[in-house]
Amino acid sequence: MVSASKKDLSVETMRGFAIILVVLGHVIGSDTPGGMEVKDDSFLRYLYYTFEYLRMPLFTVMSCWVYALRPARADNLKSSTIKRVRRILLPMIFVGATYYILQYIIPGTNAKNELSQLWKILAFPYTLYWYLPSQFLGFLFCSVLDSFKAMNTWQGWLVVLGIGIGLLVVRNVFIPESLPNCFSFKGGIYLLPFFIIGIGIQRFPNIFRHKYFSISLVISLAIQQMGWFGVIDYELSKRSDIGLLIGIAGTILFFRLKWKVNWLIWFGSYANTIFLFHSFGTSGGRILIKSAGVYNSFLVFTISLCLGLLLPILVEIILDRFSLTRMLFLGRNYKH
Repeated sequence: MVSASKKDLSVETMRGFAIILVVLGHVIGSDTPGGMEVKDDSFLRYLYYTFEYLRMPLFTVMSCWVYALRPARADNLKSSTIKRVRRILLPMIFVGATYYILQYIIPGTNAKNELSQLWKILAFPYTLYWYLPSQFLGFLFCSVLDSFKAMNTWQGWLVVLGIGIGLLVVRNVFIPESLPNCFSFKGGIYLLPFFIIGIGIQRFPNIFRHKYFSISLVISLAIQQMGWFGVIDYELSKRSDIGLLIGIAGTILFFRLKWKVNWLIWFGSYANTIFLFHSFGTSGGRILIKSAGVYNSFLVFTISLCLGLLLPILVEIILDRFSLTRMLFLGRNYKH
């Protein structure tokens, strides 16, 4: 845990809010067979749907905002990339493999894969850990461009943003779903505009103070809600323009709030570890409470959410004490 006093407390507040949204989403599950297996017409499904296009974009924008404080340069591109390998890919391998094996061994999990297929987590997205290779690709893209100072001016940044959105359009229109998603490159393309937005907010904050962002968010949210309640015939998806607009406008407005909430700051300081390990708590809580014969949705939701947030903090305290585990599972420096 890094002291929040050394950071922008409003950003740490948003980080705490974002990680709670992430955990909440995974407790509910992206569809009926996942998570709590809630029905499509339930309030919890509506709750998931409402924040679906804000959770990962907000988390991503903040990550790149922090990166932009100490960006890659031509003279440190190699060391910066190695650092990302340690911080992102090592936990992807070791935490992902641990979760894979436990999912196989423990009865009552939603999905099981053969142990002989474990190697696939190195090459293809695996459950929530799809985000890690996608995040690595996004950082690599931005680091290379920063080494050439391509985003040092707002004009250059705007060109790069156009490239990012253009790549997303290519993915949505021309890349079929059937194409193997090697190293989660499709997720990397989806997240790329948000990486670039994060850099822009840090370097050119005046660009994002225009009222049009607020208007765009209100309109896009209205379309989203009317689609859910059947007022209009519109099905929102991550490939839709409205979903992208909600993510971009929503994250920009959250940065403008400058809110500071102590308990969110506390959760925000553990955000990376919570992301890595929250599924152990959410899945474990759901399995334990149902094995006890309790099927009340409110209790399952509450207990799973609490375990998903608190268990990773305990895990960090334990793993951070040992040099090897803090490096392999938390992505931190190896301590002698």
